[in-house]
Amino acid sequence: MAAKQLVAVIGALSFLGTVAVLGVLIAAIVIIKLFGDDRLSRWSGAVSGWLFGGAGLTRKLAVVAGLLLFLYTTALVTASASSHEWVLSRGAEKYFCEIDCHLAYSVVGFQELQTIGTGSAQKSAQGTFFIVSIRTRFDERTISPNRGDSPLAPSPRVITLIDDQGHEYSVSRDAQQSLEAERDGRWTPLTTPLRPGECYITQLVFDLPPAVSGLKLLVASPTQPEWLSRFLIGDEGSILHKKVYLRLNS
Repeated sequence: MAAKQLVAVIGALSFLGTVAVLGVLIAAIVIIKLFGDDRLSRWSGAVSGWLFGGAGLTRKLAVVAGLLLFLYTTALVTASASSHEWVLSRGAEKYFCEIDCHLAYSVVGFQELQTIGTGSAQKSAQGTFFIVSIRTRFDERTISPNRGDSPLAPSPRVITLIDDQGHEYSVSRDAQQSLEAERDGRWTPLTTPLRPGECYITQLVFDLPPAVSGLKLLVASPTQPEWLSRFLIGDEGSILHKKVYLRLNS
């Protein structure tokens, strides 16, 4: 998992670098169109003779930009095509890279109920309520020596259950509200800040139809804007990239 996070970090840096270089090339092409090749040729030195020498400077810059886009696209597709779907066993951790550390998520238990809540807040399941207990852990081994003990607020996560037929199920909003009301302040959100070495457990409720099987949990960290993750090398949300799931049963 640490290797996958390293690939994701490198992918994000590669994207930023590619965008920066493309921005410079596009700006150069615009400037050339405004001032003309001849004037820029006189400004250039012998070191940049090939690039600025002679006519067709914009064409040369366009070739460089096209080559850069081709190399990035090739790396993006290759990284996604070579990825593998992982289903981690119950208790195993899936890591996410924050700004200066890593957070680990794991399934530590689940239970099945037909009703949740009490009194007027009680909800009945259309199928069966699955209450999944997810542990969030701040891995203190992934911070720099100078970071200190300041708390970290985790990035928002999207939690989805998937069965063996590929059907996806989101958290049941009404049942979740009943569960939180029943816990009366003893429920911990996934975005609760925590310090290095700390962990907490969050319970989420899903209303699943009868006879579902092969359940696995997907913890995802959406990028803002969401389309951006489609173009990040090694990102779980990138084009054709496989996912890492957490198994519910042992």
